[in-house]
Amino acid sequence: MAANYWESSQFQRFMLTRFELAELDSMHMLQLTSREITHIKIYFSSLVLRIGKRLRARQEIVATALVYFKRFYINNTFYDLDPYLMTATCLYLACKVEENPHHIKQIWSESKAAFAEVSPDIRFPYDVPDIAECESYLLEEMKFYLVVYHPYQVLLDVSEQIKLPKPSLQAAWSIINDSYQTDAIFVYPPHVIAVAAMFLSRVVDQGSQSDVEAQQWFADLNVDITDVLQVVSDLLVLYGLWNTYSEEKMPELVYRYIADIAASN
Repeated sequence: MAANYWESSQFQRFMLTRFELAELDSMHMLQLTSREITHIKIYFSSLVLRIGKRLRARQEIVATALVYFKRFYINNTFYDLDPYLMTATCLYLACKVEENPHHIKQIWSESKAAFAEVSPDIRFPYDVPDIAECESYLLEEMKFYLVVYHPYQVLLDVSEQIKLPKPSLQAAWSIINDSYQTDAIFVYPPHVIAVAAMFLSRVVDQGSQSDVEAQQWFADLNVDITDVLQVVSDLLVLYGLWNTYSEEKMPELVYRYIADIAASN
């Protein structure tokens, strides 16, 4: 089943090779370093999560909003459309798509409150009609294809089959959450990301299984281990860069980046 939707033309529409992804990042690196790009990804992921918590949205809804945000900025810059407005819009659309709709006024008010919690320097001079208009731009950019496949259900299915210990399952779930702060979802199918999360969870959950048992259930999974290890590597790089991340510095960095793009046009 996983292979069927992974191979479908609709699902492949938003997939990229690692080379294509590097080329897209290089366009931003005219103004930003690789470290700063990662910090910005962490920053806006955390903002989506913060609004989601205020709305008591399920993790899958937050994840869908993060994918929408990333899809839009694959071909656009923050100068083209304010990322703070897009953050609120992505959550609004994701709530509707994932069948947990919230009134647009509530999205607007909770977004303003979430941004104010982070920093008084965040400018959000928008109202409800702006979110509605932004939604149109987002839908057009995504060609109205709103389906997102997440690794969560794959994790639950596989963990049940192999009797994954609860601590490992919880750790793997958290690692999948973290994966949305990378671009893995654009390069690898959900089942690869899920297996990579389970692989890393073994580091967190030492002792629940013998090494022989762990090796056996990994061997039983029909997944390219090279891809799994690449996702693991990307996550370890993310965790390393997370140690240098400072949220309070991010609003200034975002506005500097937007100003630099404007100056270069």
